[in-house]
Amino acid sequence: MDVRWPIEDNRFSNRKENIMGITVYAYSVEPGTSRVTGYGSDMQQVVAELRSVRAEIALEDDRDDLAPSEVYAFDLFRPELDQLFAVMSADAELADLILTNKRVVANVSEQAV
Repeated sequence: MDVRWPIEDNRFSNRKENIMGITVYAYSVEPGTSRVTGYGSDMQQVVAELRSVRAEIALEDDRDDLAPSEVYAFDLFRPELDQLFAVMSADAELADLILTNKRVVANVSEQAV
């Protein structure tokens, strides 16, 4: 899914665009200890990537005790200009500003084969 916001299209204010978010997915390999990563617009693709990462960890680190991982859904909103300035000034992280309503949508415990 290719999502693009037309910069030159000013028919809608940022406020209206921010009201209409899209859903994105991400995972945390070890909830509570690792950061949320692996963002994508397709949940199945994110789950497949997570399984691959888990298999790599199990193989390289010889771990069979890896706790279940979580897949999250977020509402993604178009950043406002002030938010972009904050990110460019290193005062904020973009994900913290444009991702809201974090929720667990899946738990993954098996590795890819």
